[in-house]
Parts: sequence; C-alpha cells; structure tokens
Amino acid sequence: MTSLARLNVFGLTVNATLLGLLFAISFLLLTPKTTFAQNSVQRDQQALTILTQTVAAGGGPELLASIQDFTETGMVTYYWSGQITGNVTVKGRGLHEFKIEAELAAGTRTTVVSGESGSLTETSGWARPIYRQSANDLGSLTLPYLPLIAGVQDSSTSIIYGGLVTQNGATVYDVRLQKVYTEQQDPSGTQGAREARDFYIDPKTFLVTAFSDQIYFGGPNDQGVSHQVLYSNYQPENGIVVPLTIEETVQGVPGFTMTFSQVTFNSGLGDSDFAW
Repeated sequence: MTSLARLNVFGLTVNATLLGLLFAISFLLLTPKTTFAQNSVQRDQQALTILTQTVAAGGGPELLASIQDFTETGMVTYYWSGQITGNVTVKGRGLHEFKIEAELAAGTRTTVVSGESGSLTETSGWARPIYRQSANDLGSLTLPYLPLIAGVQDSSTSIIYGGLVTQNGATVYDVRLQKVYTEQQDPSGTQGAREARDFYIDPKTFLVTAFSDQIYFGGPNDQGVSHQVLYSNYQPENGIVVPLTIEETVQGVPGFTMTFSQVTFNSGLGDSDFAW
C-alpha cells in the first residue's frame, strides 16, 4: 500500500487505501447476525440473569459498585506500519472519564475523554477531537463490568439475549445493550441502533471475552465499520477479577494490545486528571 494518509480510531491508525476497500465491502460484512427490536425497551430475563452472573464472577455487585476510579500500568503495542511498543498508563473514573498515556520512542501519545467528548494528541503534538460514540466506547474500554452495571440500572436500555454464538472460535453468550431514545431525543430513530454493543460472555466462567459494535464516521447513509475489543488474562486484584490483556481491532485489522502488570483502585482521581 502506497498511501500515507491515515485515520485514527481509539489509537488504531488505518491506512487510507485499506479503509477505502473496507468501506467498499462493508455492506457485505456488516449485516447483523441477529435482528433486535428497536422501537421499545426489551429486558430479557435470560440476558439479565447472565449479566447478574457476570457481575458475581467479577467480584460481586457491592465490590464493583465501590470502584470510584482505577489506574492500570503496563505495556502497549500499536500495529501501525510496524509494531510500536512502549509503556502505558490508563486511568478511569466512572463511565465517562478515561485517559491513555502511551510513552513511545517518538514521544507521548495521549487519549483523554471527559463527558461525551475528548481529544487524541499524537507524539508530534497534533491533536484531534474525539466525538460522542468513540468517547462512550473509551469510557469502559478496559473494565467491561461498568457498562453492564449501568445498563442493568438504566430502565431505558434494552438488554437482549442473542443466544449462544461462535466468537473468535469460542462458544459464548451474546448479550446486546441498546439505549432506547424517545422520538424527541432521536428524530431519525437511528441513534440507539448505532450505539448498540454486543457483549460476549464465557458460559463457563461468566467473564466478558469481548464486545463488538460499529463505528460511524459520516451521515445517515454511513454503514460504519466493525469494531471489537477482546479481554483475556483475567486476574484478581483486590477481589475484583480484571482483564490484564486488552486487544482492539477495527474491521478485523489489529489496532493495539495492552498488557497490564499493575491495577489499583480508588486512588482519589479527580476531574483535573481528565482535563484536555
């Protein structure tokens, strides 16, 4: 590939030539495997039971609810024109404050989200904004229990059982979370479907193995590209079972792998830690 133009998505740099090909074939690849109702809130009892078991496997509702903030340190590898590896620190506070600081040979690469927006600053100092959908995804990138608990607590979120499916070669439960908006909130009727996420849960351990969704770049005719985050190497940290390896792909193209060696909770992070 000869094009040097790139698109950054959550830290993944996609060659523009490849991106054009992906858009050209997206209408074949992005057909949902399961059709979910979008007009009313659905709360499947089987899906809710699975999420209850997932929360229990992660440490229990009381312990997970006690998380005010978290800090993770380790290594990150970006898969750009070649593999770029460096130290990484990830900080999170609730669902809507999140920060990744990667110390690379060329400098520091910082991704920060506060609320429903944020900023990505490259090692060169060039910065670009992060908008709503990407910001929402980043808020729970490394700790998948948070959006599950929030979805259970939010009566306007549909929680739908998609059955046992094969995902990355393993048989897992598929549970979809999809916010249902009023007509006033979403006149086009597309926002909830665009923000929907499928969580894949191991039926033996009840740990989250991955989530997948679509990323959209343009208007209502944009079919989006597939986005997936994989979780593995779960270990107990102060009673909370945490995934220490996080992998991200966009349309099947590897973006990064983060492997953490230390996780701490409730160190007193504040809004200033997520300023941008």
